[in-house]
Amino acid sequence: MPSSIKTSFPFFSFIAILTGVLLGRQYFKTVLIDQGITDYTSHTLLGMGINIVLIIISLIYIKRYKLSDLAGIGKSVLQHKVLLLFPLYLIAVNLLFADAIPTNHIVWNASFLLVYCLSVGLSEELSLRGFMQSYLIQHYGTSRKKVLWAVLGAAFIFGLLHLIKFDKGLYGELSQVLFATFIAVMFGVLLLRTKRLFPLVILHAIIDFAAGLDRMGQDVSLKTLNDTTLISAIVTTLIVLPCLVYGLVQYRKIKTYHTESYI
Repeated sequence: MPSSIKTSFPFFSFIAILTGVLLGRQYFKTVLIDQGITDYTSHTLLGMGINIVLIIISLIYIKRYKLSDLAGIGKSVLQHKVLLLFPLYLIAVNLLFADAIPTNHIVWNASFLLVYCLSVGLSEELSLRGFMQSYLIQHYGTSRKKVLWAVLGAAFIFGLLHLIKFDKGLYGELSQVLFATFIAVMFGVLLLRTKRLFPLVILHAIIDFAAGLDRMGQDVSLKTLNDTTLISAIVTTLIVLPCLVYGLVQYRKIKTYHTESYI
């Protein structure tokens, strides 16, 4: 097997597995709904189960290719922790645009949602930042420019994975890709600067928790195509544009980089 193919195979095999697992989640969601199972608890448990599968797969890949330090789950100490404050503005944004928060069984539903969001944060950070970004850096990112491309590449793949549902129309899907990509760039750079993944997991979970408060406890159904207007798509993109800017600004502050040490 040529060395280039041998080097690329783990990365693309991981993407294939990740895509398959996410498609499987959509399939099982459809099966549950077809069986008349639409309650919040069942579908949230399904999501947790899928996230646990992704966590296990990601940890296997990270360990297999010796990426623990790059992935921020090794022995490195948290640095530049103040940088983690900026993304908290996304919490305010989610709460500002939220619908009324259901109050029925609010303690149970909120606790259940929090656990689910932690599983989302852990699975997405381990898979996308922990493995994908770290693997790209390890094998292709020996210079600052290549490291930046690794961050952007992993972030863009994360954005593209949001097309799996495709229930928001053309403008909505494009804005969703940009939305996810911009946030992923910020988180990718924060991993490089802080050197620790688990604070990002917590931050990710808190943001998702704020975004899910207005839907907790509600029954689930298959959404019909809901076209997003061009104006709404532009507004959504502009709201998260500061994440991209923040990530790129912070990346410029990384003066040196190699696989053993970066600042």
